[in-house]
Amino acid sequence: MSEQPTGSGEEKKSTVAIRVSPAFKQQLDSVVSLTGMTLNNAGVEALEDWVAKILSDPDVRAKAMQNLQEEERALQERRQALQNMLGGGDAAAETQEKDASTRSNTRKK
Repeated sequence: MSEQPTGSGEEKKSTVAIRVSPAFKQQLDSVVSLTGMTLNNAGVEALEDWVAKILSDPDVRAKAMQNLQEEERALQERRQALQNMLGGGDAAAETQEKDASTRSNTRKK
């Protein structure tokens, strides 16, 4: 797949290219022409439906939350390392821990 940004301002979009067999492409073109949709709009609708279906799986949602927590942990470690390099050390670390604790408590509610 390739992605290329298009558009401007708030409407920036990316192009996603997929490869399909020539026979399936003909089938897509035929079905799309029957609906009056563009192939692009049909593809976006299909991908949105697929993403919604995948994200409704509790295992996928749990994995996404785990990934988010790991990213937050890594970001906190980077922030701490930078603060230590800049001499922000202990006071900044305490503030960071309080912020992280507040965020965790807010999510649990």
